[in-house]
Amino acid sequence: MNRTKSPATVQESHAIDYIGLRGLFLKLFLGFLGLTAVVAIVSVLSGDFGKVQAKVLATCFTVSAASICSMSCAAFMEKRKHVRLGMTGIALSIGSGLLVIVGLWPEIDAEEYLKTTATVCVAGIAFAYIFLLLIPELDVRHRWLQRVFAGSVGILAVLIVVAMWGEINEEGYYRALAVVAILVGLQTLAIPIMTRFRAGSESAKATLVLQRSSDGIYRDAKGRMYRLTEVSSAQEDA
Repeated sequence: MNRTKSPATVQESHAIDYIGLRGLFLKLFLGFLGLTAVVAIVSVLSGDFGKVQAKVLATCFTVSAASICSMSCAAFMEKRKHVRLGMTGIALSIGSGLLVIVGLWPEIDAEEYLKTTATVCVAGIAFAYIFLLLIPELDVRHRWLQRVFAGSVGILAVLIVVAMWGEINEEGYYRALAVVAILVGLQTLAIPIMTRFRAGSESAKATLVLQRSSDGIYRDAKGRMYRLTEVSSAQEDA
């Protein structure tokens, strides 16, 4: 007998998938971070630190960085439910990590390969960076700041890629790039501060909406259950 899943059930299963995806990248990050520490300790104690050890450390750092970026994308998908954007960010994070590792071990020094790798890395970092600061829920009056931030990071990434491929040497170009970078830094500090204002205003205006079910239990919009007890009577005894 086939049963059709309700939209709530489907949404819950997707949320569980996002949490599992984020947990996977967290495990990868911690695992390779631990491996990096082990390789570094063994190299220091043995006094033998050559090309192989350096490549192993660089590989571990690369996988850890790609995992951090992928965690940001998975958290964005979990919070905002923009699956295609989140998966694009994860694909860029994994792709940039693979390009770095593939070029690292055989020591590929072709200019086109290095520029392509750097371009994918910039794109992956930009996506993860934007997603990380789109996750906080700002007050309606302040949400424009997140849109401006996303645009600023995108412009900064494009400027970096254009400078790299075009091999630009003009001082004015890099001054403009520096100005955009400063604006991105300011917005990065401003968004967490704006979340504080939202937390304060919401705590002052908090409203709990409950719906009574047939068993006498009250439920809120998230499905949490409550039992209500009358504290004071609306009418006083004569």
